[in-house]
Amino acid sequence: MVRALGLVLLWLGLLGCATAHRPAQLISGEGPVYPESARVQQIEGYVTVVYDLTVAGDVVNLRIVDAEPAGVFEAAALRAVQGWRFLPKRLNGKAVEVLAQRSTLTFKWDGAANRDDEQSRKDTAD
Repeated sequence: MVRALGLVLLWLGLLGCATAHRPAQLISGEGPVYPESARVQQIEGYVTVVYDLTVAGDVVNLRIVDAEPAGVFEAAALRAVQGWRFLPKRLNGKAVEVLAQRSTLTFKWDGAANRDDEQSRKDTAD
């Protein structure tokens, strides 16, 4: 009985450790709206956005770090990322801010816009 209780307490302790550290997780938000002028001209491209996440999971301090072609998709990308909400990153069970989160939004002229999140490579808060 004591051994079984010890195993249960060990399991619960390990479970608590597993959830004490967690990266930020996107919980809501939509992809960008494809600009009409780019759609009509069948222009494709991408925009890489860097932003910070507050302890509440809000996106702040957005900035464009790369865009191809320049001047076409940046506004749509910023509007989309501004609307994203995250489950905050947790360290030692406490929500923390994330600095320099990086996401690349890819625009395909067929109307689909895809989000390629590069968090694992670019999250400077880890």
